[in-house]
Amino acid sequence: MAWYPGATRYELQPESDGQPAIRPTQFIVHSVVAPWTAKRIYEYWRDSTNLESHFGLGYEGDLGQFIGTETRADANAAANRRPDGTGAVSIETASNLKGSDPWTDAQIRVLIELGAWLHERHGIPLRICRSASDPGFGYHRLHSAWAVAGTACPGDARVRQFRDIVFPGIVARANGTTTPAPP
Repeated sequence: MAWYPGATRYELQPESDGQPAIRPTQFIVHSVVAPWTAKRIYEYWRDSTNLESHFGLGYEGDLGQFIGTETRADANAAANRRPDGTGAVSIETASNLKGSDPWTDAQIRVLIELGAWLHERHGIPLRICRSASDPGFGYHRLHSAWAVAGTACPGDARVRQFRDIVFPGIVARANGTTTPAPP
């Protein structure tokens, strides 16, 4: 089990010990459609549902980890764990109640740092996933196989930020630069 050193550990049980192992090949970003802190996201997973994500990120950049990154979480439908043992790491990010707001600067900073760590720790390739099973980085609505009944998560503002700021920032940080190359 891998635990990100930049996150507060809020371990979900029995899921953390009871779910099958994965070999992480993707990182999928979600919006929780609630203005919650990382701790409140944890409490929701713990108390209200049998689903979960690996991480939760509040507006202020507070990051919680609920399950080790080498254990299956249930937020990504067909990407949770594939027959070959690969799977996706997931993060729920605080948003407004419509899921339409952009990420805050603090959220963007943490997404970039975490994405670079996932690349370094698990070898997730520095590319946007070209298909639902292709290794890389993505957002929940990118591929329909990642959502049981379809999803609009995250909203348009965050999809633009993912493509224009977050993913280029992950690549830049993973390559040892501080700013992404111009498009």
